[in-house]
Amino acid sequence: MANANEEYKKAKFDIANLLGWFECELAKESNLGSPVDARRELIRALALYSGVSENQIKESLEDLNEGTSK
Repeated sequence: MANANEEYKKAKFDIANLLGWFECELAKESNLGSPVDARRELIRALALYSGVSENQIKESLEDLNEGTSK
């Protein structure tokens, strides 16, 4: 049980650091990868982790985008 708990903590720590790394990459002027591809994979990962459907996540993002364009 201790190993599972440590692995869980490590995964959460790694996720937080990966999100920070993404923020740094988004701030760069040019990247090798496609932000469209990255967004798609992040939506998939969030759906897997949260139990919220990919469509619901996409709809929420659309609502947020509409709110910023007003």
